Amino acid sequence: MNLPFPGTTTQIPPYRPRPSVRPAWLLIGPTLAASLGAFLLAVTVGPEKAAIQREMHLPASVIPWVFVAYLLAALLAVPVGALLGRRWPTAVALPAIVLLVPGSLLTALAPGSGTLLLGRAVTGVGAGLAWGVTAVLITQVGARRGLMVPLVAGAVVLALGLGPVAGAFLGRSLGWRWPFLAAVPFEVVALLVTAVSGIIVLMRRASQPAQPPAAPLA
Repeated sequence: MNLPFPGTTTQIPPYRPRPSVRPAWLLIGPTLAASLGAFLLAVTVGPEKAAIQREMHLPASVIPWVFVAYLLAALLAVPVGALLGRRWPTAVALPAIVLLVPGSLLTALAPGSGTLLLGRAVTGVGAGLAWGVTAVLITQVGARRGLMVPLVAGAVVLALGLGPVAGAFLGRSLGWRWPFLAAVPFEVVALLVTAVSGIIVLMRRASQPAQPPAAPLA
């Protein structure tokens, strides 16, 4: 048996935990938020924009910005959500969903074009953050990635398709503001689900040992 030289001690390599695999249910809240973001993007496509222009007496030059303000803000927020969400998914998803709520209310209750565009931009930032963190979370669910990718993608694509349909139906029957108001309860649900999921993750993490037990000395 080889003995260490006098004056030296056996060096134990530092503990380096493997990258954790996140539970698949952590995707529920962000996926719902990402789907709502896709819905709110698409809802202004079609007859909805004509209804907005007619009721608010807006010039034709303003109407494209109702879509562009949302999309531009979302595209700028996606990389931020992906970068920060890689390490702190819940901490990014929560403010993303929080932004969706006032953004939708500002849009629905807008008295003029300024408030309308501000609401669309705020909602776009929340949607972009949700898209970024959802995309990153999919890559962190381990072996269940193959199942989660089509589920999440299907939910977002379905929301994109429902946006113009819901906008046309609700817009004709109740007014153009109602699709944005209808999204608020679902945003609150996404917020609660994300908060509860984050609390569960924190509780599970606190119950686990900080490091594995030390190896017995030879």
